[in-house]
Amino acid sequence: MAAQDDMAQTPQAAETSNAHWGRRIFIGLGGLVALIIVLIAGVYVWLGTSSGRGFVARQIEALSFQNGLKVGIGRIDGSIFGAMQIRDLALRDPKGVFLTAPSIEMDWRPFAYLQSHVDIRSLVIPSARIYRTPEFKPTPPSEGPLLPDLDIDVNRLEIGRLQIDPPVTGQRHLLGLSGSAHIADKRAQLRADGRAIVAPGIAGGDQLALILDAVPDDNKFDIDLKVKAPANGLVASYSKVQQPLDLVLAGKGDWNAWDGKLSGNLGAEKLANVGLTARRGTFTVRGPVRPGLFLTGPGRDMLEPATQIDLTATAMQRRVQIKGGLASDNFAFGADGLVDLAQSSMDNLKLDFRLLKPSVIAKNLNGADIHARATLDGSFVAPRIAYGLTAQKLGFAATVVEGLNVSGSAALDKDQWRIPVQGSARRINGMNASVAPLLTNVRLDGNFAYANGRLLSDNLKLRSDRINATAVIVADMNKALYTGALNGRVNGYQVESIGVFNIQTNMDLKSGANGYFKLGGRVTARSTRWINDGARNFLGGNALIVADVGYDSNGVASLDRLNVAAPAFRLTGGRGRYGADGSIMFTARGNSNAYGPLGVDVSGTVARPLVRVAAARPGLGMGVADAVATIRGDNGTYLIVGKGSTDYGPFDANVAVMTAKGPLAIDVRSGTSFSGVGFTGRITQTSAGPFAGTLLASGSGINGKVDLSTYEGKQRAQVNATARNASLSGRVGLTAERAIVKADMILYDQPQITADAQIAGTRMGELYIAAARANVNYRGGAGQAKLLLEGRTRYPFRVTANALLDPKLWRVALNGRLNGIDVRTRAPMQIVPGKDGYTLRPATLSIDQGTLQVSGTYGDATKVQARLNGVNLAIANPFAPGLGLGGMATGSLDFSQTDPATFPAADARIKITNFTRTSLAAVSEPVNIDLVGRLQPDGGNAGAIIRRRGAAIGRMQVYLRPLPPGAGSWSTRLMAAPLSGGVRYNGPADVLFSLAALSDQSLKGPLGLAADFSGQLNAPSLTGVVKAKGLIYENAQYGTRLTNMQVDGRFTNDRLEVQSLTATAGSGTVSASGFVSLSSDQGYPIQLGIDMNNAQLASGQDLAAQVTGQLKIVNGGGQAPMISGKIDLPETRYQIAYQGSAKVSTLTGVRRKPALGSERITGAPEPMQSIPSTWGLDVQVTADNKIYVGGMGLNSEWAADIRVGGTSGAPRITGGVTLVRGTLDFAGKSFDLQRGRIRFNGGDMTNPDMNIVASGDVDDVTININITGSAQDPQITFSSTPNLPQDEIMARILFGNSVGELTTIQAVQLASSLNSLRGGKGGLNPMGVLQSSTGIDRLRVLGADKETGRGTSIAAGQYITNDVYVEIITDARGYTATQLEVTLSKALSVLSQAGSFGGSSVNLRYRKDY
Repeated sequence: MAAQDDMAQTPQAAETSNAHWGRRIFIGLGGLVALIIVLIAGVYVWLGTSSGRGFVARQIEALSFQNGLKVGIGRIDGSIFGAMQIRDLALRDPKGVFLTAPSIEMDWRPFAYLQSHVDIRSLVIPSARIYRTPEFKPTPPSEGPLLPDLDIDVNRLEIGRLQIDPPVTGQRHLLGLSGSAHIADKRAQLRADGRAIVAPGIAGGDQLALILDAVPDDNKFDIDLKVKAPANGLVASYSKVQQPLDLVLAGKGDWNAWDGKLSGNLGAEKLANVGLTARRGTFTVRGPVRPGLFLTGPGRDMLEPATQIDLTATAMQRRVQIKGGLASDNFAFGADGLVDLAQSSMDNLKLDFRLLKPSVIAKNLNGADIHARATLDGSFVAPRIAYGLTAQKLGFAATVVEGLNVSGSAALDKDQWRIPVQGSARRINGMNASVAPLLTNVRLDGNFAYANGRLLSDNLKLRSDRINATAVIVADMNKALYTGALNGRVNGYQVESIGVFNIQTNMDLKSGANGYFKLGGRVTARSTRWINDGARNFLGGNALIVADVGYDSNGVASLDRLNVAAPAFRLTGGRGRYGADGSIMFTARGNSNAYGPLGVDVSGTVARPLVRVAAARPGLGMGVADAVATIRGDNGTYLIVGKGSTDYGPFDANVAVMTAKGPLAIDVRSGTSFSGVGFTGRITQTSAGPFAGTLLASGSGINGKVDLSTYEGKQRAQVNATARNASLSGRVGLTAERAIVKADMILYDQPQITADAQIAGTRMGELYIAAARANVNYRGGAGQAKLLLEGRTRYPFRVTANALLDPKLWRVALNGRLNGIDVRTRAPMQIVPGKDGYTLRPATLSIDQGTLQVSGTYGDATKVQARLNGVNLAIANPFAPGLGLGGMATGSLDFSQTDPATFPAADARIKITNFTRTSLAAVSEPVNIDLVGRLQPDGGNAGAIIRRRGAAIGRMQVYLRPLPPGAGSWSTRLMAAPLSGGVRYNGPADVLFSLAALSDQSLKGPLGLAADFSGQLNAPSLTGVVKAKGLIYENAQYGTRLTNMQVDGRFTNDRLEVQSLTATAGSGTVSASGFVSLSSDQGYPIQLGIDMNNAQLASGQDLAAQVTGQLKIVNGGGQAPMISGKIDLPETRYQIAYQGSAKVSTLTGVRRKPALGSERITGAPEPMQSIPSTWGLDVQVTADNKIYVGGMGLNSEWAADIRVGGTSGAPRITGGVTLVRGTLDFAGKSFDLQRGRIRFNGGDMTNPDMNIVASGDVDDVTININITGSAQDPQITFSSTPNLPQDEIMARILFGNSVGELTTIQAVQLASSLNSLRGGKGGLNPMGVLQSSTGIDRLRVLGADKETGRGTSIAAGQYITNDVYVEIITDARGYTATQLEVTLSKALSVLSQAGSFGGSSVNLRYRKDY
């Protein structure tokens, strides 16, 4: 029962227990809330204490703003929840304090902010000071709303004294401001009164009064604004426009309907006259304004003379719908869309801009129908932008883009903008000729990325009719670094005045840490056509240029692995660097076929560069070789030190060029020389422009001075130079016996020249000037000039000229003789000078029996008309000595060219009769040639017919079509013109062969040639054949006769392939094959192989030789021509010219003694001279025996093993000739050759080393003649068995008697001969020493002659006068003969001979040394 009672009580007890727990929880929560309230109350109370206010001040000072702003507070007094005072406020930017306020009094209610309400009852700043304009760190745009959803109430705002220091505006200002503000969702009430105080040293006087009362719910809208600012006040200081400003905004009405006006003036100019309306939240602004009055430069030009505003905005709940825009005479701008100021965003905001006058932005900017548009969506910070730009034309200066259309979109992706771009242009005009053809139908497609002032793109695809590439663009606007490149190809890119290239690029853009990037890759350029003749000739044809290039964000540009490959030039491994700090480095090595190895090294900096240049043979028109130069720069001063050689001698340079401080100066320092002529001096550019200073020259027989000065602002040069026995050491061999040059020149537009130059005995290569004098006296466009010139090349000439110069007419008379051809003007030529050039009136020159009539103009336009009538072509020989032309020309030549850059026109119609070519002793067979030619910009043709004895034996026809304009200079277009036509010849070979004018040589037999032209004028190609059978070649000088010669050749492209050439030579044969190229660019390559088998190549009376072996004739571009091979001489016979026979003696050594004094040249014809060729030689000549040498008592056999090297003009022979056997008959006695060795050592081929021993019996004595030393300095000794003295041996050889049996005269002659022999220099003939000892001009021993009955004789000769020589011949048997030679000229003599045994003769002899 008890248990049941307990069980019955349990639920009730449980309920009681739960109630206790509920009370406990409630009490606990209540206590917690009370505790929180107590804590808040405690904090509130604590913050009201000085300790709490200090804590707040410290927390404010500890705040860190992203832009670098710092707030400093001395202390806070009062209640931070109501009225308080902030002491010693200081605002700082990263550079320090920029604003202070000793005290700020503010009464506010901070807890109102919990209800989105800023409640400030009063804000009073008694004084504050702004020291400078703050400079904050750049920060990303805020994503917060532009107008947050807050109610703002400022019942009282007052700034008692705000001081602005001069660093802000340039002047000191004191401001005062009072006002109030009440801004809520449907309320905007503002009041402000401001003033700028005027006081000594303080700029002010500005006044501001603003009242705005807009309360839509109360239908209130009122606004009133007045601004007055004097010309030297605060507004003027900020705007930098020193004009008074008066601006008023006023109106009447309410929120439903309000009308107002904004008007103002800036000085005397109307600033604004704008009508304003408000209709229940919709506002309009219409009228002209002139904001440009506050601006300068393009901004002002754009907005002037007035800008019309037409704008409508509807505002509701901080959202503004905008429609309208701005317009002026120069542009039109429109906007249409929604701007949400609460969310700081835009919704479909469309912007439209049209540029009507592009020149207002930049003077050279031009265009038509330029239209830009954009649509903005999204937040202010990261909007989405769709844009477009179109223009019928848009250009800068002469560069104009036609049919431009660009579109795309942009969006912010994380921290960078992504800007896709698509664009096209019909063409881009006005670029230089190299770029314009590339830029037609241009298309652009790709993306840009922009972040932190850097614009990058590595996928901008660029297409046009000739371009297919991807552009890489890098622009770092923070560092002003801009660069770019193309990946892909650009075909037909023309570099002005250089050539046309196909370019391939492959570039990569790589980025790194901290914004680092590098643009790099490979560029390949392949030339397709050269416009510059110099570049084409230097490179030898088209070139391939490859290089790795790079550029990084540190401003370092790099060049690596620069390689250039061209037919005549190669460069490998070029590399270089350029740094942003100005450091530079470049090095390259190349090799030119024409100029040899080239090298350049650059180091240092732009301000202090160090340049080293080396060139093996740059030439420069004077044979410069082994040139080395170092250039050291030091802030505008450059020291140039160099050396090298030239055709005229070595040179050294030590020159300083000063460009930095003061005027340009050039200091030629000691050590500067040219071929022994030293130069010193200094010249400085004057303020007027001309140079002033003196240059001195001295050395190598030359002394001179050049004085430079300014005269009436023009350059003046005075020259005074002399030369006496001057000689420059170079291979050209320039020498001058005498020269005097005096000149005074002033370089006006019409120069003033007074000069007198005299030259005598000057020689340079083939040119010899015996005497020359030129005298000029020219002032003010009038004066006189005289010239006398006589000399020779290979042909003599003598020319005189006299000119009378008048400003309106020049008269020139010529008279001369060129290689026997008289040339003179029938009447003085009349030349009319004009502004655009010179005009030659019709003039006639008499040329021998013919005439040349000529007229024309020369200047910007050139026109020449010439008529020839029987003109002797030999007149050209003194100017081109190698031609050797002959014949008479009759016909016409016309040439015209409108300016030097345009393509000329020409017409030629010439008939040449008896055309010949002349060499040393050969004249070609005369032929007649009819030539007709025409050249026009659209094409040309030429035709020729060759006739012999009236029959046509050859024809040629040529057609060409020059390249179109834009393909280079007119000469380049002509030389690259496609070529067509052909040549035909079917006739005797001797006609063509004789044109080569080879002395004593002939080629006879039938010859056929047929070839067609193709290719280009500068690289012609031939296709055809040349065939001949039964030809006979003869060389009379060596007795060479090749018979049954057959030739089978074929023209292929630019070469003649000699497929087969065979001939019979005596009992042997000669054959050849190979090719001869006609390519001038490659230097006319030749490769011929000649095979000789026991060929009889010489069969004359004095020389006969059979040859077996092979020769190779090779001439390759850039290499010296070479003849090489190995030949064997099976049998050779050489007969020494025999002195004394039935014929008149040659009288070797007879010469015409020159007359005393200077040589005078009349221009009469003279014998021709030969020119040594420059073929390289490498020929091995061997003969085991059978080289037979006879004559002059010599009968011998020799063996040979020699090598011929060097060149044909300067051969070097090594090896030797060895005696096999032989005898020598001398003075009627016979000597056996015991030993003979002649050794060539590579020096003078006429001066080998000798070792010869001859032995013979005279009576009972065996005599040995020993010849050692060199051919030009032999040492002759005698020995005998039994041993006899030298004088005894000589007496027995020469007189056949012992010394004791000699006459007195014989004894004296013997003693003199022995003394001369002991002194050497006796030559190979012992009689030479006897000749010198007797004092006669000539002494020799002659062999016996059975025809005249003469025995072994002695001949003695003597000059009676310079031109008369007498020789007496006698023997031991009483024979006597007399020879007389009278020299009429250098080459022509009369010979007479009479003998005691009967017989006499008279002969005429012509002689020429080869």
